[in-house]
Amino acid sequence: MNEKYKLLREQLPHGNALFPLMVHEIETDCSFKERVSCHWHDEIEILVVTKGQGEIHIDNRSYFLKKDTIVFISSNHLHSMTGETGVPFDFFAVVFDQAFLNSFVNDVIQQQYFNSVKRKETMFPEFILPELEWEQNILCLLLEIRETFEKKETAYELSIKAKLYVIWYLLYIHSRKSRITPPKYADYQIEVTKSIIEYIKEHYESRISLTELSKKFNISEGHLCRFFKSMTKMSVVEYINYYRISISAELLKDTGRDVGEIAGMTGFNNISYYNKIFRKYMHMTPTQFRQMI
Repeated sequence: MNEKYKLLREQLPHGNALFPLMVHEIETDCSFKERVSCHWHDEIEILVVTKGQGEIHIDNRSYFLKKDTIVFISSNHLHSMTGETGVPFDFFAVVFDQAFLNSFVNDVIQQQYFNSVKRKETMFPEFILPELEWEQNILCLLLEIRETFEKKETAYELSIKAKLYVIWYLLYIHSRKSRITPPKYADYQIEVTKSIIEYIKEHYESRISLTELSKKFNISEGHLCRFFKSMTKMSVVEYINYYRISISAELLKDTGRDVGEIAGMTGFNNISYYNKIFRKYMHMTPTQFRQMI
């Protein structure tokens, strides 16, 4: 559960400057429909479902996932995950900066096989249900990376990087050239959704209204609500409350502040309403949550 809230806040470390790669093991809470809140990051993410089933939403696209399904998420794409209540949905994710694979000089490898992907001239398959041999090879390589990262034996970094190059090669030779420019309106929706999420994260302690967001981003309330939900699979109000509850859960865990103070710190001016929303998402009271951690 605690890992989940860190993920919502986009605070999971994705390696460091010397080795910009991390393998995350994520066990989602099946008591929630929302498993991973809408977020994005500069790094590339390749995830593999290890248990159960659910859906991933990338920008305005959705894919049904089951065990061994692979998803390639390019940098800076909005993504979230949902699952049927009561059904497990776990995965591991290899997250890395593309610069980790870049050539030292701007050689043909850099220009043709890396820059073209970054410029979106080459489109890697986003969803892979490993049935073909090359798809199964990618799954095996990802499982090997996971094991190598966990054991951290001598020269494990070199082994992981070598396997990533093979994965990149397999994705590249099964990629497609982008001939259609994405609609500017879709790009606009994605960027505005990102801006709204950033605004919520910066101002969650204060009152945030649809009217305020509508005026700030110069969009009608109805239109804002429609495309925000199409991108995040949550209404604006649901996202605000969900994010506030995730922050308050961290405060309950990491501080000795009383429940009323934490409610006020996370934008809930009414303790009864805070308790109601906390119970909706956590299926227990704030006090019960604090007692169990």
